Amino acid sequence: MPRCPRDMDEGPVDLRTRPKAGAPDSEATLPLRKRRYREPQESPGPGIVPAPEPSPQSPSTYPGLPGPATAIYYPGPFLYPAPAPFSVLSLPPPTYPVLCPLENPLTADIARATRPDEDGDTPLHIAVAQGNLLAVHRLVHLFQQGGRDLDVYNNLRQTPLHLAVITTLPSVVRLLVSKGANPMALDRNGQTAAHLACEHRSSSCLRALLETSAPGALSLEARNYEGLTPLHVAVNTEDRETVLLLLDRGADVDAVDIKSGRSPLIHAVENNSLAMVQLLLQHGANVNAQMYSGSSALHSASGRGLLPLVRTLVRSGADSSLKNCHNDTPLMVARNRRVIDILRGKASRPSPQPTLGPAEPSQEGSTPISPEGSSQFGSSGPPSASPASSSPPRSPPEDPPTSLQGPQIFFLPTQSPTAFLPYAGPLRAPGRPVPPSPTPGGS
Repeated sequence: MPRCPRDMDEGPVDLRTRPKAGAPDSEATLPLRKRRYREPQESPGPGIVPAPEPSPQSPSTYPGLPGPATAIYYPGPFLYPAPAPFSVLSLPPPTYPVLCPLENPLTADIARATRPDEDGDTPLHIAVAQGNLLAVHRLVHLFQQGGRDLDVYNNLRQTPLHLAVITTLPSVVRLLVSKGANPMALDRNGQTAAHLACEHRSSSCLRALLETSAPGALSLEARNYEGLTPLHVAVNTEDRETVLLLLDRGADVDAVDIKSGRSPLIHAVENNSLAMVQLLLQHGANVNAQMYSGSSALHSASGRGLLPLVRTLVRSGADSSLKNCHNDTPLMVARNRRVIDILRGKASRPSPQPTLGPAEPSQEGSTPISPEGSSQFGSSGPPSASPASSSPPRSPPEDPPTSLQGPQIFFLPTQSPTAFLPYAGPLRAPGRPVPPSPTPGGS
């Protein structure tokens, strides 16, 4: 009776729960040929089935790329010698001749170098993504030998130049551009290599593009599908070095996006980036530039309550009377009290002290009472007539007639008792009544 093998005693094994050996999580979704080369481990970890012994491979060899040449290529229709194996072991002779024409292996290598995989990536894409400069040099040479275009798109519409910019490899960028790669090729978002360099804050790749591209081959005013120029993208990422590089190379500081008409200055204000606003204003940005809706940078800063930006724009000459399509000025859209004070010009002035209005001239028949005059009323009674004065005593002033006159004005002394209140009747000293005036002709 046949016996079961010993391995069958362990029971079924769930392959879905068994640990798998492979690359780290960051590269687990990539095919094996697109992962970076790593030395094989000497001892497998716990729970890992040891893989079969791989063939000896040089660290300079990367998966997915053509292997190293076994013979030297000679130009022209010459033949190169190939080793004749099985010369001693009495094995059947090989099916290929000892001497092979040059064009066959070269054509095969060109076909392998330009053949895309299921993701649309050629070996050149993979070599650039892995940062293998030697492989990139060899593959570019094969592309040129076969008359192929270096601007090969993968399924994500990325060229090798796009990958070189994304992975921040300025040396590869210089090589590809110098060998004929188009810096104006668009990806799936309509971005050129300059857009990608600004998006990934890679000033070195942008400088390599500007220095290596032929005159007129790279346009700094190209728009992506969002209507943004490379300067817009650089301002949004707040990369000062990239912005300075673009402005020094002649990028339009007042270029507007094609969707809303916003200038880079308005983008910087909406991002609340004071450093970018000051940098653009120093390079001549129009502080009163308006978008399609008529709003300016001051509208955006005032509506958002961005006090430092409002102060900077006003000092740079921003017009607070500009109206947008809704006839709103920056003052009308402001909600912050301090922003309103800055727009009205009151922020830098001290608040005025309340002062009394000027004294109006007295009406006929009434004499204003001055502070000095009020001191004549002593505790003993009203003031007596002067002996040198021969005029008869004056009667108390009568109530003014209720005619069409202005409101009465009362002049209060600076230091008056608290019980002294002004009223429209005859003026009396505090605490004593005023005696009646003598009648004319009386004794």
